[in-house]
Amino acid sequence: MTLTKTFQAIIILLLLTGCAGSNIDKVLKQGLVLQEDYKTTIPFTYVNGWIVLEVHIGDNPYHFILDTGSANLITKELANTLNSKVLGTEEIKDVNDTANTTEYTRLANIKIGTVDFQNTIAGIVDLNKITEISCTKIDGFIGSNLMRKAVWDFDFEKQLITIVNDESKLDIPEDTIDSKLYIGTAGIPAITLKINGQKVLNNTVDFGNGGINLLRGDYFQKQKDANLITKYIKGTTKAFGGFGRTESKPFYQTNINKLQIGDHIVNNIHARVKSGSGNNLGLAFFKNYRVILNWHKKRIRLIEVTKAGNDTYKTYGFSTLYENQGIYVSTIIETSSASQFLKQDDQILSINASNYTNITEADYCAFYRDGLNTEQDTLSITILREDKTLTFELVKTTLL
Repeated sequence: MTLTKTFQAIIILLLLTGCAGSNIDKVLKQGLVLQEDYKTTIPFTYVNGWIVLEVHIGDNPYHFILDTGSANLITKELANTLNSKVLGTEEIKDVNDTANTTEYTRLANIKIGTVDFQNTIAGIVDLNKITEISCTKIDGFIGSNLMRKAVWDFDFEKQLITIVNDESKLDIPEDTIDSKLYIGTAGIPAITLKINGQKVLNNTVDFGNGGINLLRGDYFQKQKDANLITKYIKGTTKAFGGFGRTESKPFYQTNINKLQIGDHIVNNIHARVKSGSGNNLGLAFFKNYRVILNWHKKRIRLIEVTKAGNDTYKTYGFSTLYENQGIYVSTIIETSSASQFLKQDDQILSINASNYTNITEADYCAFYRDGLNTEQDTLSITILREDKTLTFELVKTTLL
C-alpha cells in the first residue's frame, strides 16, 4: 500500500440518518428500475482506492464512486448543473461521526449500463472541499438506497459489475459462502460475524472503504481485556471526513486472529479501530472474492478467488494531508521509524529527490494518487519545524 493511503483509505462514510421521528428512511426507499427484465455488465476503475464507474444522467456522462456504506450523494456542483430541487434537509454524519445538516434532492434518472434507476434520493454535499476527494474528480456517490433496487455481482479481479433483476441470470457456482444481509437505514447492508469466536452483529459491507477494515473501539477494548486481541499498535492522527479535519486523536491498528462468516474462516485480518458505532469490512477483505449482493433476498454470496488474511503491516509510520500549498504530517504510529523523528504538523519539504515546497493542489493530487511506490525500505525526508530544516532517514518496519 502506498504511503498516502496507509491511513487515509477511509475518507468518507456518509448517510442520511435523520432524527427521532424523521421519515427519512421511508424517503430513502423511494425509487425504481424502469425495466422489469434486465442484465448489464459494466467496467469500473480503481481511483485512489475507490470503485469509480461512469453513469449517465440525461445524455451526459458523470463519474461516481460506488459506496455500499453510504446513501446516494451528489456534489454541489452537479446539483447546480442539474438545477436540483431541494426536497428537505436531514442530519448527515461523516466517518468521524461529525454531523451537519444537509439538503437532499431527487434524481429523476441515473443510467448505469443499460439499467435506468429512477426517482432515487441523494444528499447534496460539498465533497470537493476535501482535497483528497477533489483529487478523485467525481460527481457523486452511488449508494445503497439505489443499489437495493437490483442484484449486483462484483468481479473485483476483472473490474466488472453485473447488474440483474434476478439472481438466476448469474452463473453462480454451487459452492459459495452464503450469509444473511441485514438492511439498515438507506439500504446499507451488514452481516453477522464471529470475531475470535465471539458473535458480532452489524458489520457493514462497506465497498466505499478503500482498503481498511474497521473494528469498533469498545469492542476492541473488550477483546483486548479478554486477551482475544493481543497484536495492536497505537497512533495519533488528524483525520478527515466529509465535513473537514478533526483535532488530533488516538487510534489503533490491530490484527484479528480469527474472523468467521458462516463456516468460512479467515485468519490474521488487519483492521483499524474506530470510535463510534459499527464494525466495517472494506475492500481489502472483499477483493479476495467475487461478491453478489441481493437486497431482495437479504443474502450475500462470496466466491473465493484468493485467500484473505495472513496480513502484515509494514510502514514508515506516518501519513500526510494537504493544506496551504504544503504537505504536512497528519499521522504518527508509535514504535515506527517515523515516531522517532517526526511530529504532527511538520511540513514536508522533500522526500528522496522529490521537492514538495509550495506545491499546487494538482501536484498534491499526483502525490496522493501515486504515493511512494518504492521498493526501498528506507527514505530520506526533509521537514520544516519551527523555522528549522531537518532531514531524517526513515526505515519501513513490520509492526504487525
